[in-house]
Amino acid sequence: MPQLQLPIFHEGVHLITPNLGYQRKGDEVVYLHGVMPVFLHHCDDLPSFKMIVSQFYINGNAKQMDIVRAFGIQPLALKRWVKKYREEGPGGFFNTRRKPRKASQKKRI
Repeated sequence: MPQLQLPIFHEGVHLITPNLGYQRKGDEVVYLHGVMPVFLHHCDDLPSFKMIVSQFYINGNAKQMDIVRAFGIQPLALKRWVKKYREEGPGGFFNTRRKPRKASQKKRI
């Protein structure tokens, strides 16, 4: 039988859900489930941020509304990140190569 986990957080933790929160420590952002850290990245590391919030959504740790409220992001942006995560996995946020664009074909008369 699952054991009830009390939502205990340190001072200065911002809640995403009753069990999930984040805290900025210097130049790093730490994501916590209760008192246990689950992910850490530099505060300027946008690809890691996009990846972890998408993962929280996909795994069912947080709803779209929770993430949007906690970080002040646009719902459409989160939907795009989730789509990228589902299609390419976590590595999709860290690929430096962009997909080549198809050359436009001009109609000749």
